[in-house]
Amino acid sequence: MTNEHRIILNAIEEALNRDPELRFGQALFNLDINGFINPDNPAEADYRMRDIHADKDSAIIERINTRKEWFDLQSKILVALEKPELHGVGSMTVNERLYASGLIEDFDKYKKSNKKFARFILERLKVDHGSIEEILR
Repeated sequence: MTNEHRIILNAIEEALNRDPELRFGQALFNLDINGFINPDNPAEADYRMRDIHADKDSAIIERINTRKEWFDLQSKILVALEKPELHGVGSMTVNERLYASGLIEDFDKYKKSNKKFARFILERLKVDHGSIEEILR
């Protein structure tokens, strides 16, 4: 077994231990080991699954890591939204919302590296659609 195999198996094991009710296929899907041909709009490709036969283990590990990062970001945002400083967020500027939430560094990072993640942060901070488009341009 290679080191890459071990990393993939450990990720699956962690997912199944975290949620024992999870089916094995769900774990593969949730970790993005396997997924839809078009994950942004699965219906467009009739909900067909992507063929991972030719995927290198390193590509699978990269998808797993991105998915873990996505889950971690969602958790971090949920915690941030509970902060009392964010009550009445509507009267704050975008920068004030990012600062008060503690998400300003994450946003700056993702604005450069992952627009989907950056957009998610702004949406959860109740930034209007037009402003989001302008900020992410």
